[in-house]
Amino acid sequence: MKYMTKQNTSSVAEKDLIVSFVTGIIDFCKKNKKGVLTAVIILALAAIVGGCYSAHIKKVTQNSWADYYSAQVLLLSGQEQQGFAMIDELAKKYPGSNASQYALLLKGDILYNNENYAQAADVYEVLVPSKNQTVHTVAALSLAASRQALKDYQTAAEEMNRFIQKHPTSFALPQAYLTMAMSQELAGNKTEALNAYKYLTEAYAQTYFGAVAKQKMAELQK
Repeated sequence: MKYMTKQNTSSVAEKDLIVSFVTGIIDFCKKNKKGVLTAVIILALAAIVGGCYSAHIKKVTQNSWADYYSAQVLLLSGQEQQGFAMIDELAKKYPGSNASQYALLLKGDILYNNENYAQAADVYEVLVPSKNQTVHTVAALSLAASRQALKDYQTAAEEMNRFIQKHPTSFALPQAYLTMAMSQELAGNKTEALNAYKYLTEAYAQTYFGAVAKQKMAELQK
């Protein structure tokens, strides 16, 4: 009974508090009609502006992807210079957008495949600081591959080492280790290369990377 009495008293007190709070709001609105009306107008304007901004962002996103696909069409039809020009324009119009970053990755890949390694490296380097984790990862690995192709082995190894230290759980870790190991080997750093290959054979034994590392270790230890 004591418990029930205490509970009922608490419930009544809570209801009184709510009623008092609502009554206070009503009184405030009556006394400050002009101020309340201004606040409502400001909130309405904020909602309109917010809605317009969202619509603007949506349109920008749609337009940037439309430009990306247009650039792809040009590239696939063999109009490389026109496609690159559209990608460069896209990057200027929508800097930092996902569409512009993926378009630049595409440009870098085409340059790399055409053995224009220095130009490809310039493109990838711009994308390495990206906050988009996928873009950042692909750009970092591709930049190291470009450095390796340019025979700048030490820089390639250092870039991959930084990536590994910064992203110890990345899905691209095996590729990073293999690129680093091969760069160390090509740079003449046999011990460092063997250490990286050894790690791959232990951590990724059943994968392509582990198999390549095992073969590379055997070659280095002859």
